Amino acid sequence: MAKVTVYITAHNYGKYVKKAIDSVLSQKFNDWELIVINDGSTDNTKEILKKYSSHGKIKVIHQEKKGLAVSNNIALRLSRGEYIMRLDADDYLDENALLVLSNILDSHRDVGLVYPDYYRVDEKGEIIDIERRKKVGKDAKLLDLPAHGACTMIRKSCLLDLGGYDESLSCQDGYDLWIRFINRFKPYNVNIPLFYYRQHPLSLTRDREKILLTRHGIKRNFVRKNFLKIPKVLAIIPIRKESDASTASALKEFTGRPLIDFTILEAKKTKLLDKIVVSSDDDRILKYAAKFSGISCVRRPEELSLPNSRIEPTVDYVLKALRREAGYKPDAVMLLYIHTPLRKYIHIEKAIDTMLIFGVDSVVSVCEDYSFYYRHNKNGLTPFSRKRLLRLEREALYKENCALYLSRVSSITKDNFLGKRIGHITMLPQESIKLDNEFDFWLAEKIAKEWKN
Repeated sequence: MAKVTVYITAHNYGKYVKKAIDSVLSQKFNDWELIVINDGSTDNTKEILKKYSSHGKIKVIHQEKKGLAVSNNIALRLSRGEYIMRLDADDYLDENALLVLSNILDSHRDVGLVYPDYYRVDEKGEIIDIERRKKVGKDAKLLDLPAHGACTMIRKSCLLDLGGYDESLSCQDGYDLWIRFINRFKPYNVNIPLFYYRQHPLSLTRDREKILLTRHGIKRNFVRKNFLKIPKVLAIIPIRKESDASTASALKEFTGRPLIDFTILEAKKTKLLDKIVVSSDDDRILKYAAKFSGISCVRRPEELSLPNSRIEPTVDYVLKALRREAGYKPDAVMLLYIHTPLRKYIHIEKAIDTMLIFGVDSVVSVCEDYSFYYRHNKNGLTPFSRKRLLRLEREALYKENCALYLSRVSSITKDNFLGKRIGHITMLPQESIKLDNEFDFWLAEKIAKEWKN
């Protein structure tokens, strides 16, 4: 028996796997076993692993390619440790990693999972920067940013209670485990960088589109299995009276259809919206929207539609109108603006699922932004960050893209639609185009017609 099982799954990472294995052999903590799974590699991985096959604490397995999730469960079944941790074949550990993380689980019996900060390194192993995570419970009470899928040490009994890894997933196994884990067990983290996370062209985490789509499926499955009652969500599509020449005019043609169609049709695709209302001071728009089945229309007063009007009075007006006319009382309200026509129904579902899973008051849609920002002072432009970092080194900022806003009715006030605890969904830049001018309109049409689906 070993206290800690470390396992490595390797597919065509012969260039890096020796460094990963040697980092386990160099640990100050000695009560470990290592399982290395060669997952159908066609490079020199098999030859490299021969050097370690006779080591008494290392078990080497060669198999046809089964994928990461299946290999995770194979390692889980073979493991003999009380604690288990995956180390990706292109990453490597600090010599104190197992000592520090196992001590946390030994001394905190109520904790089921512990993860550290880490270094980002380039292909050659040169340190780029350090990923610092907020302290769970103290600085991070909303646990919507998951632990890294690898180099997180887990109490094996907890992982078995959760049923192991979902083998239907081709990526984001760590995210799936995280949202299942935090609903039953307590996570913990240490603010010490204890592993080296390699960034290179083959890194799976670079495929943002695949990651975000997979996370949508993970959230949907979790909500289906764990929430018997889904809140009644009212979607409001607010539209001001505008001239036909306006860039974001509701009836202006966008790729051959009126712009308003793209918001209505995507909203109608999901069953998670209990009711969809178009609210406008323009009778032409209301008459057009009424042609869609399942769409209700509420005419709002012109004083609520002025360019400088806040949205909260309109939300209040619609809620009161629905309550007065039909006795309708939703649990939450989602705002869907027509000037973000590339928003999809999956974003609507992700927002509702995010509210349920993390128990937040509100959810906003954002786009990650790695730009370098300045502000103007008496000497001209001054950067927000003291150090001009490379693109790969910058921490993402989250820029509101105005695609959707979701809030529980109990959190909406006359002055603020958003509550105190705000979750988010991330959208890709090509999905986040907002029609503020003719160039945006041209670009959005170009994306809608030609960008890969």
